[in-house]
This record gives sequence, structure tokens and C-alpha cells, in this order.
Amino acid sequence: MKLSTLLLSSAAVLVAGAAFAADLPAKKAAPAAATGCSAFGNGFFAIPGGNNCISFSGYMAYAGSYSNNGTYSQGADGRILTDVRSSSELGVVRGVIRTNFNDASALKVGRIYAQLGGLTVGKDASMADISGTNGWNYDSNLGGGTGIGMAYEMAAGSATVKVGIENAATLSGGGDTAKRPDVLASVKIPAGPATAQLVVASHEAVSSVAGGARTTGYAVLGKVSAKAGDFGVSVFGGTSTGALKYTYAISQTNDYNGTDTSAGSNMGGEVTYGIGAGTLAVALGQQTAKLGASSNTMQTIGVDYAYTVAKGFVVEPEFIAATTDSVTSNTMYITIHRDF
Repeated sequence: MKLSTLLLSSAAVLVAGAAFAADLPAKKAAPAAATGCSAFGNGFFAIPGGNNCISFSGYMAYAGSYSNNGTYSQGADGRILTDVRSSSELGVVRGVIRTNFNDASALKVGRIYAQLGGLTVGKDASMADISGTNGWNYDSNLGGGTGIGMAYEMAAGSATVKVGIENAATLSGGGDTAKRPDVLASVKIPAGPATAQLVVASHEAVSSVAGGARTTGYAVLGKVSAKAGDFGVSVFGGTSTGALKYTYAISQTNDYNGTDTSAGSNMGGEVTYGIGAGTLAVALGQQTAKLGASSNTMQTIGVDYAYTVAKGFVVEPEFIAATTDSVTSNTMYITIHRDF
């Protein structure tokens, strides 16, 4: 074969190969790796292709209990909280969905709200729910707002002020159906290791008898808490007239019966102390409620120890004794949860 023929044949092969390669799909770039969002804290990462940051948190838990009346129960539940944030010229834009799962009901949306700066709309924790305790099952019954509505929070010096409207915190039965939302306001003031908080709520009480007469009720709630090293303490209390849901949630079925307006009070406190890899908590409380000739008093004590076996894995035994009008129930709980 002549040299010129060989060179021409090789050139033709190279041209044909180049044309075939041009028809092949381009090699895809590797997907973008998730990166952290330091502006919003640990746990947030950027969503590729946009300016949003997202985080996931929650728990999976086993819960068992045994009461002095011989009853026991076992169950499982969990929670996933999705938090999406981004920055804007008007402040942080945020959206939150918290979904709860358990073996009794498939799922329940506990919180779902949007925020822009200090404005929150949707379903969040109520402004009235200020007395949460460390116990997994212990409930002080102080608070009881719905958290469904809108609120605005702003700084006032070192204090934080929040105002808003929520769906009415009504009691079940008795024709207690409010015609307007509840109006709430709160102020939180830090002072060194201590924090004080005050909440006021205006509620419309509706008569349980025919005619549905109305009267304006109110609740005033407060809490003072402090922490120093491993030691913590909090004291909380409240009073209500025609707004019993904010101070009591047992046996009473309405706030206004046409003649008498409900009256309630709630006081309690908690002490916590870090011991080893866990936290010991002891809580006490007393709630009273009155409507006409009907009156109830409940006293509670709870002891809880949350022990961290491994990072994110907690075993939490708890004992709660509750006495309602001289009838006492004692219940032991064991909760095992994996937090993330």
C-alpha cells in the first residue's frame, strides 16, 4: 500500500471517530454536594440550586407505663421537624412542619407555620405554654393555648415582647364555643442567670345553657427560671376567670354556665440537677377549678431522670403521683428515645 493511501485512510478513520464522539451525550457533572449553612447554626445545610437551607430533627421513642390500678400500656411514637430558612432584605424567611407519629394514630401535624422576621402565621407553640417541665410525661396544666393564628415578636431593650391572636382555648362539652379568637400578649425579661416571663390572655366565655350568653374572661400566667451550672429551678403560676383552659384541664366542661363564671388557679415549680450523664428533675404542682357548686383540686408530683446511654440514645424512667379530690393515682413510666 502506498504511503499516501495509508495516510488518507487514517485521516478518514479519525474524522469518522470524531463525528461519532460528537453524537454521544455529554458526560454529566457530579451532583452538587450539600454544604453547611453557618448563618443558621449547626445542622442546617444548603439545598442545591437555590438559596434555601434546611434541617431535620426529632426522635423515635418507646413508652411503657404501669399504674397502681393494675393497668399497663406500651407504645411507640416519633417526631420529625423540618425547618427551612433563607435570608431576605426583610429578615429571615422561615417555614416549619413538625409531624408526630405513633401507633395509635398514623400521623398528626403538631406545628406548621411560616415566619418573616418577627411575624409568625400558622400553628406554633402557644404564647401561653410557658411552663414546660423536663419530665417526658409530667404536665403542669398551665398554658393550654392553641397556638393557631398569628403573632408578632419584637425586642424592647433587653426584653422580648410578643402579641397575637389564637383560636380560642375552649373546653370540651357544655356548649363552650367561643365567637372570637383569644388575644394574648407576653413579655420575657432576662436578668443574668434568671429569666422572667408574663403572659395575659383575653377569652370569651360562652354560656352552657340555652341562649349562649357571653362574658369576657381572662388569664394571667407567669414563670421565673434560673440555671447555674448543673442546678436549675423554675417557679410558675397563674389565675383565670372565665378562661379555665389556661390554668386547668380536668373535669370542668365550660367557662360560663349562665350564672357563674369559672375561676381557676395553678401554681408549681421544678428543680433540676445534672447527675453523671443524666438530669434529675422533681416537679410539684397544684391546680384548682370552680364553676358554681362544682369544684376540683388536683395535686401532682413528678420525678424524672433522663440518662444518656450513648449520644442521642436516652433512657428515661419517671414517676408521677396525682391526687384529684382525694383520689390518688400513681404511675411509673419508662421512655427510651433516640434523638436526632
